[in-house]
Amino acid sequence: MNEFEKFREKLRKNGNGVATKSTQDLLDEISKRKKIPNIFPLEVFPEPIKPFLESLSQGYDLPRSFVGLCMLSAYSTAIGTSYIVTTNGKDGFYLPVWACLAGMSSSGKTLVFSKTFKPLLNIQSEMDNDWSNQTAGMSDSQIKDQQLKTVVYRDAHIPTLVRYVIPDNPKGVVKWSDELLEWINGMNQLTKKEGTDEQFWISSWNCTPYSGIRAGKAKFVLPRPFVNVIGGVQHKILPKLFAKDRDSTGFIFRLLFATAEEEKIADADPEFEIPEQWEELHKESLNRLYKDLAVEDHSETKKCILSGDAVKVYRVWTNHMINSINKMEDLDERELNAGVFGKIKEYALRFAAILQLAEKSLDHNYDGYHSWRGEMNVDSSTMERALKLADYFYKSALETYERVNTTLVAPQEVIYAATLMKMGKPAREIAQFLWKDDSGAAKARMNRQLKKWIANYPRVFNSIAK
Repeated sequence: MNEFEKFREKLRKNGNGVATKSTQDLLDEISKRKKIPNIFPLEVFPEPIKPFLESLSQGYDLPRSFVGLCMLSAYSTAIGTSYIVTTNGKDGFYLPVWACLAGMSSSGKTLVFSKTFKPLLNIQSEMDNDWSNQTAGMSDSQIKDQQLKTVVYRDAHIPTLVRYVIPDNPKGVVKWSDELLEWINGMNQLTKKEGTDEQFWISSWNCTPYSGIRAGKAKFVLPRPFVNVIGGVQHKILPKLFAKDRDSTGFIFRLLFATAEEEKIADADPEFEIPEQWEELHKESLNRLYKDLAVEDHSETKKCILSGDAVKVYRVWTNHMINSINKMEDLDERELNAGVFGKIKEYALRFAAILQLAEKSLDHNYDGYHSWRGEMNVDSSTMERALKLADYFYKSALETYERVNTTLVAPQEVIYAATLMKMGKPAREIAQFLWKDDSGAAKARMNRQLKKWIANYPRVFNSIAK
């Protein structure tokens, strides 16, 4: 047994390393969980990968929610269209994950992506080198006939995606954006009229067939388009993601929101380095999922089937959530919660399959592609862990909406002030109208207040384009 195999065996026997923690460390963790009402449940991931996750969260001081969501996205991307999850053995869902890391600048969004996606980025680098060598000296017409292998991409218009990228990569791809606003703003970029890009993205979210007809009766059909999305956003930009009724249509709630536990700059230990064994384990896991689960156009999709007990656990949870939402007296609140729950309900099943497949990829008895023969069973304990993720993202979506709603829906006092400003009224007159005080001190106070209101309610003051 070599050193790495000994290391993996030690991890398997020791579990998540709790026994090595000091009493104070455990008390600090309990205290943190009590202070933060919605803390990301990193404990749901397979035991062997937990040291890697902890090194990112503590050694690099990265928000645990960022780490967890990026891991789900990386696993999902590596799995692609190779598996569906099903409760009855027939009807099923593919496993895409759309990820939004919400936090202030320098909170670690790019760093956590680069660390968790490193194995897939390395695969993409190999593909890029192969493409350069393969197409060297070719004409444009010759290049069009070559297969453009891709797993991670940054920028491509929808016509390019549907014509070249997705057909050449039936397993699927992931779009990475430093700022998700770039993804939103890029929709319908090639037309001045209202376009159909959002319809394509909705199809890719659940891999439903997407077809189109172009000039000259050129028709294309994508049987199962799989395009993950992952990127970051600063809280002050969030309202722009929700613009154009994307919350009302449910489009934006296809995104999973990971919110930083603390609004702070990530303070990585400059001397910290992830042990090579932990990075190697993560690399091996993603490589197994991506390379050993090959997908061709004609490939039959494999199945993750929930056990009877897992289905019962899922049913109890969904019934509880539905009853809670139906009892809400406020109709707007009920509609909002129902809209979010509709997406999270399906994500819960996806999480269960992703966790089960991730665990298989980390199995110390892994036997190459032979390990993926037959159907994969999802037990009740895995379903329970998946529901912890579902609960987190359900709450984080509502918290995100509330933050955005606070920005967009201003108190009456703010609306009055904005109206008076548009009428050209000076700060002294606005103070007199609102506070019945036109003194110099009231004027100064109103100027300070207006600056705060303009920052907090930009749309009301026309600082954000509608």
